[in-house]
Amino acid sequence: MEVPAYCIFLVDTLFDLIYLSDIGIQLHTTYLEDGIQVCDPPKLRKHYTSQSQFFKDILAIFPTETLCWILPEFLCTPKHVLCTYGGARLTRLAKVGAPYKFYDFLDSRTSNPNRIRAIRLILSLVTAMHWIGCLYYIVSEYEGLGSTRWVYKDDREKPGFLRKYIVCFYWSAMTLTTIGNTSTPETDLEYVFTGLTFLVGVFVFATVVGNVGDVISNMNATRQEFQAKMDQVKVYLTHRKVPAYLQLKVKKWAEYSWARTQAVDESRLLNMLPQSLRAEIAIHVHLDTLKKVQIFEHCENGFLCELVLKLRSQIYSPGDYICRAGEAGREMYIINHGKVEVLVGCSVTEEAVVIAVLSAGNYFGEISLLRLDGKQSRRTADIRSVGYSELLCLSRKDLMGALVEYPEMKAVLEVHARERVKSNYQAKRTFSVDTMESGDMDSFRHYAREGEKKRVMTLKRFEG
Repeated sequence: MEVPAYCIFLVDTLFDLIYLSDIGIQLHTTYLEDGIQVCDPPKLRKHYTSQSQFFKDILAIFPTETLCWILPEFLCTPKHVLCTYGGARLTRLAKVGAPYKFYDFLDSRTSNPNRIRAIRLILSLVTAMHWIGCLYYIVSEYEGLGSTRWVYKDDREKPGFLRKYIVCFYWSAMTLTTIGNTSTPETDLEYVFTGLTFLVGVFVFATVVGNVGDVISNMNATRQEFQAKMDQVKVYLTHRKVPAYLQLKVKKWAEYSWARTQAVDESRLLNMLPQSLRAEIAIHVHLDTLKKVQIFEHCENGFLCELVLKLRSQIYSPGDYICRAGEAGREMYIINHGKVEVLVGCSVTEEAVVIAVLSAGNYFGEISLLRLDGKQSRRTADIRSVGYSELLCLSRKDLMGALVEYPEMKAVLEVHARERVKSNYQAKRTFSVDTMESGDMDSFRHYAREGEKKRVMTLKRFEG
């Protein structure tokens, strides 16, 4: 069953309304002038009507088909071609660039640009196949349906517009991609049309395949870069005959690091952005975490914004020591994910005892950032990762660099640091195992052994 004429008229009218709506939207679309967004309606109308796109939009809705119908009768052949074969609608191609502007807009705004690029390539290929299929049917009708083996066969058993479109689209797809067996052309027109179709197909197919390859490569670019680096590390470990258990530890660290952070180097990734944007992103990501540190509670926001740009993420494996007692303290750590345990040595049992377990939001080592009374701070306890843990590290060098711009903040930090040292000293005296009575030693040893058993079981679970 052929498509009724009124259906075609309705479709044409619908698209005319869409084009008219687009003109109305363009008349109210803002633009930038000297970097400033212009919103004045008269200026918007003047700006749009002075562009070439305005004339293309007018041409796309120009009633050329109506004008063709009123042509004189002696122009019957061009009149028949323009009205019957859709030549009068070619003016709509003036808006052929509109979809690509829309794709570019989506590409710049979406969080998944590779998906938009893949959809764009698919739609472009389908559009090319649609046009070639339509031209194939026009050529077939011109030469006579079923007159040769190459042209479209006049299938009277399955007539209808949908059947014709599917067959022509199939022929177009097979010819453009050169993967199907089509009938050999017989007339000169058929040879010319088929040759041009093959030529177009070579460019279209090469462009699409090349772009699809680029899209797929971009989708996995970060993963491939990370894998390439890890492959180099694995080759190095094998060459240096590093023990198998240590190689396995490195591989599991890499697996967790990718799952947790996608192995993104934030400093390199955001380096292309201006300082103000980098600061905004860092504030959104880390400022709330930094405010949880007690010594930074009453600091200015400007000073904190300076510090968040200097935080570095570090990932530790199960059982890794983050710092050791007696070491010179040059960094402080904020736990972003995971758990760490604090261990102190017992002078009686000579065993390391877990006195606290810190989780996300806790921090340690902040006293070492400030050399109170001009003395180098030393670590007073061992800090060990229970499982995999992600910590934000702030070095003393970075803190001192920020204090150059905010010298008044140093006095505030020193006050809080002295209060923290005093409270830590009191807590240490309260916990001191040297003051325990002999009757408490059995329970203390039991507590130490149980803590060690739990740690070993945790390590086995992660290593298994």
